[in-house]
Parts: sequence; C-alpha cells; structure tokens
Amino acid sequence: MIILLSTNLNFQKIFAQEIQEQKKYNSIIIDEQIIKSNIDEIALNTALGIIGKNTKIENIFVGTFDSNSTMIDFYSETDNDGKWIDNLLISLENTSKNSSNLRSDQLGALTDIYSEFNKLDAVSGSNVLIITPGRITGESEKTRERFKNIGELFALEGWTIDVVTLPSSDIVSRELMGEISSSSSGNFFDLGTLGGFGSFVNYINEQNYTEIMRSELGKNNPKLIPIDISPFTQSLSILLVKENFDTEISLFSPNGTKALSEMSNVDLLRTLNLDLITINNPSPGTWSVRSVSETGGEINLYSEILNPLELRIIEAPPFPKSEPILIEASIYIDDNPQIITDAIIQATVSNGIDIKSYNLNDSGLSGDKNPDDGIYSFEIIDNFDPGANNIELELSWPEYTSKIITNASFQTEIFPKINITRTSNVEGSKNENLNVASITITVSDYPFLTNSKNILGTLSNGSNEYDTSFIMLSEPEPDKSWKFDVFAKISQTGNYKLNLKLEDNYLGRDFEISAPDTEISANIITYPITLFGIRIIYLFILILILCLITLSVVIIRRKISPYGYLIDDQGKVLVNFYNLDRSQLNKIISKDFVYTSELKTIALNSGGFKFLHNFVELRLKENREDISVRVNGKPAPSNIKLSSRNQIGVGGKLFSFYKRLPNK
Repeated sequence: MIILLSTNLNFQKIFAQEIQEQKKYNSIIIDEQIIKSNIDEIALNTALGIIGKNTKIENIFVGTFDSNSTMIDFYSETDNDGKWIDNLLISLENTSKNSSNLRSDQLGALTDIYSEFNKLDAVSGSNVLIITPGRITGESEKTRERFKNIGELFALEGWTIDVVTLPSSDIVSRELMGEISSSSSGNFFDLGTLGGFGSFVNYINEQNYTEIMRSELGKNNPKLIPIDISPFTQSLSILLVKENFDTEISLFSPNGTKALSEMSNVDLLRTLNLDLITINNPSPGTWSVRSVSETGGEINLYSEILNPLELRIIEAPPFPKSEPILIEASIYIDDNPQIITDAIIQATVSNGIDIKSYNLNDSGLSGDKNPDDGIYSFEIIDNFDPGANNIELELSWPEYTSKIITNASFQTEIFPKINITRTSNVEGSKNENLNVASITITVSDYPFLTNSKNILGTLSNGSNEYDTSFIMLSEPEPDKSWKFDVFAKISQTGNYKLNLKLEDNYLGRDFEISAPDTEISANIITYPITLFGIRIIYLFILILILCLITLSVVIIRRKISPYGYLIDDQGKVLVNFYNLDRSQLNKIISKDFVYTSELKTIALNSGGFKFLHNFVELRLKENREDISVRVNGKPAPSNIKLSSRNQIGVGGKLFSFYKRLPNK
C-alpha cells in the first residue's frame, strides 16, 4: 500500500523512485488543514490508527497538501509501534504553524497525482485516498465541474479516488467530495457520522462488519448485548463507534472472563472515536458486550464472526413440479465435507406465497439416501408452482443458541408427461402384434420430442406381463417424435393394465415419469396351426396323399405288365396280352392283372389272369357260377398255372398260354 504524508521532499522527486517494479499504486494524501480542528485531528488519529493496524501495508508513500503544494515521503514498510503516524502528526503541526490559510487545493493535489500516475504507467486498479475537511481554496462556479472532470479522467484509466471527509466538513463540502469519489467509481467516507467510521474500518481492514445495534446510551446506564458464537468459529471482532469519547466497551466470554489486551488471543484498538476488539478462536457460547458512558450519547455496534463452517445445498437441475423434491445439503470447511454428529439443520422453504419448514436428516430416512455420509436431506412432497423457490438453511447445536444461516434456491418446472389419447379392446392371436393404444408426449401442451427407446411399457394382469413396443406416427427430427402407437403381443385373454414410463433428460436433469394405469381388454383367439398359411392337418393329409400316391406309383411300377398269348387248339391267337386293349384305369390299378371280362374272345366270366415274373396264373373265383372250366379235361382249380402244356377248356374252346408265338 502507498500512503502520502507530509515531508520536506517534493512530490515529483519521490514518485520518480522505483518500488520493487510495482505498477499498481495506492496513495493517501492528507489535507494539512486537519490539524487546525481538534475534532478533525482526533478523527484523523483514529483513521491513521486503523491504517497503521493493517500489517499488510508496505512500500508506503506518505504525503500532505495545502493550498500551495503537495509534499510526500516514502517508507518501505510501516512500523508496528506507529512512529510513522507520530512523525506525520508532528510534520502536520509544524506545517500548520507556518500557514494561516484554512483552505486547500484538493484539485491541484489530485491533478499532480494524475500526472505522476501517468508517468509511472500505473495499471488499472491504482488508487488514491484523500483525507480532507473539504474546504477548497479558490472555489468558483466551475469548481464542481472541474472535480468531476478529474474524477472521470481517473476512471478512464481504471484508477479510483477514495475520499474521507472529517467532522468539521460542512454539507456542501461533503456533497462535493462525494461527487469526486463517485465520478471515479471510488468510495466516500464521512467521518462526521458513526456509520462513516464503521464503513471506513470495513474498507481498510477488508472486513465484513454487520451492524447489530444502533442505540442511545443513558448516562451511567450500561447496556449489555449478547452475541452467540458457534463451534468452529475462528475469530470474533467487535467494533463500537461512539459519539462521546468517554464511552467504554468491555467484552466477556461465556464463562464471564473479560477480554484483555494481555491475553494471547485478544487484539485491541482503542481510540476516542471507536473501540475494536478481536478474539481469535473464541469459545462457543454466548458472549456479552457491555457499553457504558458517563455522559451517554449515541453508539453503533458492529460485529464480524468468521466461521469456516459453510452450509451448502448440493445443487440440482430443476425439479419436476408433480414429483417429490429431494433437497440435499452438506457442511464444509475449505471445500472439505464435514460430518458433525450433533448438528441440527432446518430448512424454511418459500415460493413468495407459502412458507413451510422441514428438518434435514442424515439417518437414511425420509428421502436421505445413505445414513451418516455427511449429506443431510429432506423431501418436499408439497406441490409448488413452477418457478424459483427460496430456501433458508439453519445450522445449530443443541447446547448453543448460535446459528449459521445460508440462503439458497431451487427451481420447479413442468416436466414432460405421457398423454394416452386412445385405447383399444383388442382381439387377435397370441403371436399377433396388437395395437393397444396411442400416446403423445408433451410439456405444457407443447410437443416434447423423444426416442421410442426412452419409453418403457408393460401390459400386466398380476399373473402375466408383456412388454410393449412403440412406433412413431411422425418424425419431426431423426429418430424422434412426440406421437406413438403402442403395440403388444398378448398370449392369453383377459383384462390388463397398461403401464407406461418415460425416462429422458429435460433442462439438464434426468427424469422419470409415469402415465396413469389404463385398463385394456384382450380377446386372444386360438387359430389352427398353419405352415406357409396352410393348416397343419391339411398338410398332414396332403403329405399322406402324396405318400400314398408315391407308394402306389412305386407299387404299380413294380408290377409286371401283361405278356404272352392265348392260342387255341387250331393255332389261332385268341388273346395277345402285349397289345390288349384296356382302359387307362385298369392299366394303372391292375397293371399285372387282366380280368376275364376284358377278354372278348373267351367266354369266361369270373376271375382273371395274374402276371408274375416267371409265370402267369388264371385265378378263378371260388363261388363262380361257371363250373365248366376244365384243365386238360379235368375240372379246373381256383388257381391255374398256365403253360403251353396245359389246355384250358371253356365254352367248347381249348386254348393254351404261350410267352412267345410258336414257330409254324
């Protein structure tokens, strides 16, 4: 940090020095007229005491200005005992004795610093802090505009001007000094108010004080303020800003011990304007701040409690409005999850209208996934309208009244849903893919495109369950649609429930949503078994017929065709079996048997001729009416083996069988 204070060296000479190759400069310049007001001098001492308490300050430029010139000195680092502040105050007092002017040239000082920052090539973020009562030398109608212009020049370079006005500043001066800081995007502190001191301490110490009380003290009427400290707290800082200088403050631990500067974990800064007490690693419990004044007066009390415990919600994408919402949180120290067995975490959820409270747990119950894993959970089963919902998480302990509060939010949205637009009571065979329903997928009545693989469905009746398949009715995008027909193969007649579920991702969140169960009636008809569209029994008959035909063909082909001749005793051929005129049916059915009725030249009415491989038989019926058939003059038996040696006598004719015609 660079601070400008009073010295006999000139501004340009000191700024020309190199400061360890730093390019970012922070400067503080102090109006020499401060020393001419007791209340301003006291406020300056307080401001410098706060600055001097900051151990991070080094490479310091210290400077003052008046109506004529700007003077600076350089310190490589601040000394902890505050000698540089004493040197500054002595220099200011000596300078003021030589001047009776009550006004200063703030504009000239800022213009000089702007020029030197340019020479030093100061980077964006460089800063100057000016402490002044605000009284201006050579003020004119254009003074305000000129100050605004110099502030804007600083802002163009990325530099800022912070202004501190003192108790003696008048309203006009405060307004003008405030405009200087705002024109350069800097900060303005009015030490004529208690709040101005609080803001200044916050700024210089880079702390985050919270105002816990603003009150009027009665004369000799102590005021006691409790402060709850949680376990794991690293530091407790108490800042009391007081109107009257005799106001005293004391800080007591939970066991009643007063915090003293001699204690190793206590750091005290006491000035006439304020008291700053810091306790490192304070004991958990209720601490007490006691303030008292003989003359009374207004006080502002601030506190900063640094506790590394951080309560965080485990972030999740938006939740579906219609489903239970699982909120999870963890306790961290420096991004490391902590398991604190005696911690109590409560949540207050608000959507701007309704407010509900919940208890988080790490027991594996009420939505918590795993017990004792350091992730605390609660489940919201109440429906919240779509939109942002605020959560206030509160961490507490049974034996302490202190709390750590974190604010977060979660989003609820309307998610896609399955709409069953048509169902059918189906009839078909058990191997048939039956169309049981039609569905659409929508979000707030707008189409939601998805792949059919993301939809799961079953038909069930308690004892049987069948998977469903889906066919897109349109394809707005490759492999995606929002309209589908639902099909299933059902093997048994009955009433079924259609269960449909969609698993997809929406707004960065994987979700699963089901449609209401729908009744489907199925009548499954058992059709005859077919093969290639032909009933199996017909195929069997056909095969049997073909087999019989084949067998018949084989048998017929194996039969002997008629052969030989029947020749009478005069040598006349009565029958030529080779050329016998027969019907096609007889040729097929009785290929090897010629009925006597087929022979017109022989008066024989029963039986027939059986042709075998080596011989031919005349086979007569047992109950034949014609009994005049004789063989070689004797009555004929039922089966007669024919040959040229046997003469058959029928109806007055004699004939014999010859395989070949005899030679004449």
